Amino acid sequence: GDHVTLDAGTGAVHTAPGHGPDDYVIGQKYGLETANPVGPDGTYLPGTYPTLDGVNVFKANDIVIALLQEKGALLHVEKMQHSYPCCWRHKTPIIFRATPQWFVSMDQKGLRAQSLKEIKGVQWIPDWGQARIESMVANRPDWCISRQRTWGVPMSLFVHKDTEELHPRTLELMEEVAKRVEVDGIQAWWDLDAKEILGDEADQYVKVPDTLDVWFDSGSTHSSVVDVRPEFAGHAADMYLEGSDQHRGWFMSSLMISTAMKGKAPYRQVLTHGFTVDGQGRKMSKSIGNTVSPQDVMNKLGADILRLWVASTDYT
Repeated sequence: GDHVTLDAGTGAVHTAPGHGPDDYVIGQKYGLETANPVGPDGTYLPGTYPTLDGVNVFKANDIVIALLQEKGALLHVEKMQHSYPCCWRHKTPIIFRATPQWFVSMDQKGLRAQSLKEIKGVQWIPDWGQARIESMVANRPDWCISRQRTWGVPMSLFVHKDTEELHPRTLELMEEVAKRVEVDGIQAWWDLDAKEILGDEADQYVKVPDTLDVWFDSGSTHSSVVDVRPEFAGHAADMYLEGSDQHRGWFMSSLMISTAMKGKAPYRQVLTHGFTVDGQGRKMSKSIGNTVSPQDVMNKLGADILRLWVASTDYT
């Protein structure tokens, strides 16, 4: 694969389709089994190997090396320093696992092609925004919309225990769940006994425990906020305004959902503004500790000075 280079490491890359994005793609290309012996807690599952069962993957290196030596399958051992992906928030090493997820296909129903067409009918300010989002839409993979988090918009779906197919009345059931959520909040879904709306069929189905990608939630505002107001229903918003990070976020999710639902973009114009940065040009971040409170600026210089600075900044 293209991820194998001579610039880092040995130039030889092991492939585990169940434990890495590049590995998974290569595995799909060559029909390799997507084996996944690691559980959600980061330990090897029972039945993997007697000396590995229940061991955290980051503590298993010595055991694996010993096994390879025992079987005469190890040619050389040497410690090397290399880069490894870490969580952007916690700064801890990431464990990759292949898991079942829900996706929006970019190509089965022509969503990618139609989205690219709609982009051309929108005014992008600055104009480089068009090329930026076109490239992202043209090259992005299918959209994974499911998450395994304890809080978020629930994916109110019922899946057959044996066939893993959605319930044939899925749209009707989602509407019923939505009515309950309007009254009791999203906890209504988690508290719902499937028998209440499935009756005797409940024993054949399981509730999907996943939540929606937050960008699916925010990307639906053209429907949940705009279209519910009679004076705006069916009309595109005059302008969406956000920072450049939203080309891959709100701008894109709104475009794709609106295009899938209505066949058109949800906005006429998209304006991309700049970011407030620190003295080193870095984006302000609470985790870095380089934020400057607008209130502190106003207390020292007055609100009008802050307004003047923002209004006079040319971010195009």
